[in-house]
Order: sequence, then structure tokens, then C-alpha cells
Amino acid sequence: MKNKKKLSLILIMMLIATMFTAAFAMSSFAVTQEEYDEAQAAAKEAKEATEAKRKEAKEAAKKAAEAVANIEEAEKELESISAEIESTKIAISNTEAEIETKKAEMEAKEAEIEEQHNALNNRLTAMYKNGNAGMVDVILNSESIEELLTNTGMVHRILESDQELVRKLQKDYEELKAIKEDLEYQEALLVDQQISLEAKEVETEELKKKYQEEADRMHELEEQLEAEAADLAAEALAKQLEAEQMIVDAGGTIDMAPGEFVWPTQSNWQISSKYGWRICPFHGREFHNGLDVVLTSGTYGSPVYAIADGYITRASWYGGYGNCVTYACGNGYTVLCGHLSGYNCSTGQYVAKGSVIGYIGSTGNSTGPHLHFTVFRNGESVNPFSLY
Repeated sequence: MKNKKKLSLILIMMLIATMFTAAFAMSSFAVTQEEYDEAQAAAKEAKEATEAKRKEAKEAAKKAAEAVANIEEAEKELESISAEIESTKIAISNTEAEIETKKAEMEAKEAEIEEQHNALNNRLTAMYKNGNAGMVDVILNSESIEELLTNTGMVHRILESDQELVRKLQKDYEELKAIKEDLEYQEALLVDQQISLEAKEVETEELKKKYQEEADRMHELEEQLEAEAADLAAEALAKQLEAEQMIVDAGGTIDMAPGEFVWPTQSNWQISSKYGWRICPFHGREFHNGLDVVLTSGTYGSPVYAIADGYITRASWYGGYGNCVTYACGNGYTVLCGHLSGYNCSTGQYVAKGSVIGYIGSTGNSTGPHLHFTVFRNGESVNPFSLY
């Protein structure tokens, strides 16, 4: 009986000690978690601000690139317009030369017509003045009826020939006049075209100037935003180090050397897509910032492990990564696990190395069950194999 009372007393004392230790541990953990939450929230806010600035910088760079592309297009347009203006000037010059040629031909034709008119008038005047005497001479000088008829017809044919020549010369003149008028019309059109092209050239020059100003402005903005992002990144890194101190305070380890990280999946893994440039079925040629990991069997639903002690910074849907978990694990390292089928953690939770944080799936932009495994060092992706 005495032994039973002694055993009961020992058990009660052990229970009290266990409860006291648990209470102390919970109290200690609650304080550490609260400190961590504040530090992690500040680090997250700084990182998000950095990402926002970098996004703005990339947008400015994109707009600058668009402006530069527009400048190049404007320069090509100016070259085309300049060539067209030069071609039009040459056409105008050639047309003016043709007009001058036709003017000279018309003047020559007018001289011929004038000469022929004078010859015809002189002939008609002589016949008028001679009157019947002229015809009498023709009759008297004719030795026969046949010769008389011949001489009379010859006189009429000369007159008709003179008149026909005048009519032909007049027709040639009218044709030359029509050609000249058509050339002058073409010249007027070419001049209008030149004026229009020169106006377009001025407009394109103004547009090019506008694009250049836009490009310069966007480049300046990009540099400004990049500088601001760099400042924010430095602040984020400081806060990240503060958050990592929380890991140490919680009993975790951050000073991990290569070879001390565990692999995020079961041992029967293989790589379906390496770190580096590749052809993506969704985006074409792209830089793959991580590893795609599959298992030789049972890929879908297999556990995903934390590669080191850390704090969960995301356990939610994340664009093309689908269901995604990210966690900070010391020395500026952050791990991203994407395309998960589900989570076994939540944002702000402390996880120990080797603990299950989620399960392999095929959510987001995925062609089949696999784990997308990315490691960032101070915000820049590194080859995950560098840790092993």
C-alpha cells in the first residue's frame, strides 16, 4: 500500500513536471512565433515592394523597347518617304524636260504651219491677181486637149496638196498640244505628291522625335525604379536575415552547407526538365528557373518534403505554378514547390527539415504530375543541384 502511494506520488509529480514543461514550451514557442510573424510580415512586405518596383521597372523597360521599336519603324518610314520624294523629284524633272521638248516640237510645227500657210497664201494671191489671165496662159500654153486637162488638173492638185499639208501640220500641232497638256497635268500630280510626301516626312520626323522622348523618359524611369528596387531589396534582405534569426530562436538551423539539405521527394526520383533554357509548351523558348521532378512510380500524390528548417511564406495558388508552397530556410535561400495537388502546411508555419509540406500534383500550367522545384538565393534563382 505504501509502495502504491509512493508510485502514485511519483506519477503525479511527473505529470505536473510534464505539464509545466509543455506550458513553458508553448509559452516560449508562442512568443517566438509572434516575433517571427512580425519579422516575417516585414520581410514579406519588403519583398513584395521590391517585386512591385522591379515589375514597374520591367514595364518601363518594355515601354522603352516599344518606343525604340517605333523609332526604328519611323526611321524606316522616313527612308521610304525620302526615297519616294527623290523619285518624285526625278519624275518631275523628267516630265519638265519632256514638256520642254514638246514645246520645242510645237514651236517647230508652228513655224512649218506658218511657212506652209504663207506659201499657200502667196499662191492663192498670185492666182487671184492673175485671175483668168493665169488660166488663159495655161490654155494657150497647152498644145492639146489632153495637155490642157493635165495642166488644169495639176494646178488644182497643187492647191489641194498645199491645203492637205496645212491640215496635216495642224493635226500634228494639236496632237503635240494634247501631249504637252497631259504632261503638264502629270507634272501637277507629281508636284502635289511631292508636297504630300514632304508633309508626311515632317509628320514622321515629329513622331520619331516623340518616340525618342518617350524612350528616353522610359529609360530614365527604368533606371530610377531599378535603383529603388535595389534599395528595397537591401531592406528585404535585412528583414529576411531578421526572420532567419527567428528560425534560430525556434531551434532551427540556417547555416546549411551543400550536402546538408534533404531532397524534396522520395528517393525514386528523376528529372524531366533541367534548370536552364528550354522550349516550354506554354511559353516557347524560356529560362526554366528550377527542376521538374517525377518519380519512377507513384508520382501523383507523393509527399513533398522541406529541404531544410524554415518558415512558410506562401501556401496558396500562384499563377502558372498552381498550388504552390514557398518557404525561407536561411542564408537568403527561399524554396518554391509548384503544381502541388494539396498542402500540408500554412503561411507563417515553422517547418522542420524533412517534414511533409505538400503533395505532388499537376495544377497550374502543367502537362502531367510532377514537382517544380526552384531555389532562390537573395531573390535570384540558382540551380537546385548546387545545394547537394
